[in-house]
Amino acid sequence: MKHDKGFTLVEMLVSMVLLSMVLLIASSAYSMFSERWNGRLGHFNQSVKHAKQLILVQESLEGIISYVVTNDQEQSRMYFEGNRNGFVAVTLRSLFTPEVSAVMRLQIIQKDDFTFTLIYQEATMTERLLIKAQQPLIFSEPIVLFDNLSQVNFQYFGWPSVASKYWQEDSSIGIRPAKAWFDKYNSLDISLQPEQVRITFTTEQGDFILQTKLSDSDPNALFNYSVQE
Repeated sequence: MKHDKGFTLVEMLVSMVLLSMVLLIASSAYSMFSERWNGRLGHFNQSVKHAKQLILVQESLEGIISYVVTNDQEQSRMYFEGNRNGFVAVTLRSLFTPEVSAVMRLQIIQKDDFTFTLIYQEATMTERLLIKAQQPLIFSEPIVLFDNLSQVNFQYFGWPSVASKYWQEDSSIGIRPAKAWFDKYNSLDISLQPEQVRITFTTEQGDFILQTKLSDSDPNALFNYSVQE
């Protein structure tokens, strides 16, 4: 009479130990793979979101127009105020609602460690137009474009005054000043908008430049506006 051979208890225990080791190694490998994949996917999604924001901000910059407001003396003036820390202007292309005009603000914020953050904000003109230069505005939550920056600087390219732009041979101002880059450009004072805006900053990856051309402003256009409440 034949008897079937089975597994001994020792053989079963050894097999279970080996199987447990295989499952443990496979589980650890899957966990590491999943963690790295999720990390890379999250980083990729964040990079895509950041790139999209930069593209939209660039479009908003290119949509800046020569916009007219009134000052405290009820005089018509171009609306653009810029210094070394940022600027405000009116763009035809809102970042959040592209078909709507908005007052955009691009500026740097200094942190406790003396590095800077470049942020974008806007106040859409969906319900109320900007009429006065000192009109209160409600800006959106800031969007961080770049962080941990050093040596950030805003510059504006244009004419120093209306007289220098429309200088003639018989002018009394003497030698005609040339267009140049300025650290400050206030259209409320000189009734001209800069022709270009340039932002230079340094990150851990190196030096960067954001530069865009703006629509040229004509001071004669101011006389075509009559501001009403």
